[in-house]
Amino acid sequence: MVSFEDVRGGMGLNKSLFHQYEHEDNREEDLGKYLHQLGKKRQLTANQVQFLEKSFDVENKLEPERKVLLAKDLGLQPRQVAIWFQNRRARWKTKHLEKDYEVLQANYNNLKANCESLSKENDKLKAK
Repeated sequence: MVSFEDVRGGMGLNKSLFHQYEHEDNREEDLGKYLHQLGKKRQLTANQVQFLEKSFDVENKLEPERKVLLAKDLGLQPRQVAIWFQNRRARWKTKHLEKDYEVLQANYNNLKANCESLSKENDKLKAK
C-alpha cells in the first residue's frame, strides 16, 4: 500500500499545497487580469481565412519565413498563423480519412455482395 503522508516534505496533511500563495495580497487581481487576457480568442475575418485557405492549397506545410510573411500580410501573430495551419492540416487529414473509409466501405460491400452471389451460384451448381 502506498502512503502519501510525506510526499510534501513532511508538511501536515491539513496544510494546502498552495499555502504560500494564499496569504499574498493582490495576487488574485493580477491573476484575474491575466486569465481574462488569455480567454480572449480573436476570430479571423473571412478575408484572412480565405487568404490562409489559398495559401494552404498551394502548400500545406509552413516554413518559418512564409509564416512570418503571412502573419505580416494578414496582421496576425506568426503563432496564430502556425496554429491555423496546424488545425487546418488536422481537418484535412480527418476529411481524407473519412473519404478513404467511405471508399473502403463501398469496396467491401461490393466484394461481400459478389462473394454471396458466387456462394449461391456454387450451391446451385453443387445441387445439380
